[in-house]
Amino acid sequence: MMKTNRRRLLSGAAALFGAAQLGLNTSNHKAHAATVKGERKFLFFFAGGGWDATPLDPKFASDGVSPVGGTDMDPDTVLGSVGNLSWSSGDDRPEMDRFFTRWGNKVSLVRGVNVHSAGHETGMQWMMTGTSASQYPDWPTTLAAFGTGDYPMPHIVFGGPAYPGNQGAALVRGGGGTLLNLIDGSIVGMSDVPGRVFPTPADSMMDAFVYEQAAAFAATREGLGKTRAEDLLGNLERAMELEGRRFEAGLGDTGSGMLDQAVMACELFRLGLSRCAMIGIPGGWDTHGGNQNVGMQMNDLFGALSQLFEVLATTPGRDAPWLADEVVIVLASELGRTPKFNGAMGRDHWPYTSMLVGGAGVTGNRVFGATDESFIALPCNYESGAVDDNGEIIGTENVGTALLKLGGLDPERHLPGVRPLDGLLRKS
Repeated sequence: MMKTNRRRLLSGAAALFGAAQLGLNTSNHKAHAATVKGERKFLFFFAGGGWDATPLDPKFASDGVSPVGGTDMDPDTVLGSVGNLSWSSGDDRPEMDRFFTRWGNKVSLVRGVNVHSAGHETGMQWMMTGTSASQYPDWPTTLAAFGTGDYPMPHIVFGGPAYPGNQGAALVRGGGGTLLNLIDGSIVGMSDVPGRVFPTPADSMMDAFVYEQAAAFAATREGLGKTRAEDLLGNLERAMELEGRRFEAGLGDTGSGMLDQAVMACELFRLGLSRCAMIGIPGGWDTHGGNQNVGMQMNDLFGALSQLFEVLATTPGRDAPWLADEVVIVLASELGRTPKFNGAMGRDHWPYTSMLVGGAGVTGNRVFGATDESFIALPCNYESGAVDDNGEIIGTENVGTALLKLGGLDPERHLPGVRPLDGLLRKS
């Protein structure tokens, strides 16, 4: 039972609605601070609009300068490489050089990923769920909902796509402070006709009354009524923890920049408040014209990514020495762009793209998959990543199920019959 000396929780009806928006099924309404030791966290970045995959899958001749085959490379770019990794280097994207030189041993590139579509909506769903069926939750929601940890905000979405499927209870919208305004009741004073915000003593008494009434109801019911009441109790406790730890986590100070949100997500991971997060990569990636901006966008992206990896490498983890030992980073987009420029120096939709996966448990300094000189995907060996005529083309579903496996889930339970890209998982 909740007693009046527990943390102040909710303010009036608006705040109770806030708890309902958490939507989390907690039939045993236990405390939610605990997470399982060693459970990996996942931070997804998504370039909405479909990014040009050639910066991560360059097509240069042996001189490192001349484009080859049916693929146009961005003007004034040359081949950049370190170890097994390569990218298109240029004066407009020096941060890509710095990132791969410093952090290349922590990341893998996945090339020729088949998104099964050249359309935004269908490509996005395939990229994030590995299927076109609407009931399937996306990778971060699945990892958050079926992991063994217990989180107040299992999957927090700051921006980018979200496919909760049949696991909507695991997803929370972040950013803007709305969630916290709902929880602490301050939202009642923010409407066109501001409502009354109760003083703390009265507020606490109402909190205790609501909780104790719900607990008493649950104790005398069976079936759906009991389940609903216990769900409410669990939601109240989750809201209580967020309210009590909002200043510890800096939840009211989330910046709008990609790096700000990424650092915030890592702090939520460190505090055991979330397991997964989704962040939108800013910029216009739908480059049907003016593709010359791609270099600047890539430069901004990899500059922020370098800073994030530095934060992960120098911030103590929750269960491991450093966050870098706990957090997996995934960069993706819903489709690629055509290998040839169109008349407006842009690129149109293309069903093959590239991804970047790095961090905890990921094989570093490795390329999986390939495209030919016309940017058509080639079959590869799923263990080594090398081109193999006896192998298979990599689909979004193969990368996604590998992420599930990396997160300790059994992919067969969530997307039966799909072979994970097992080489992504570090063997040591």
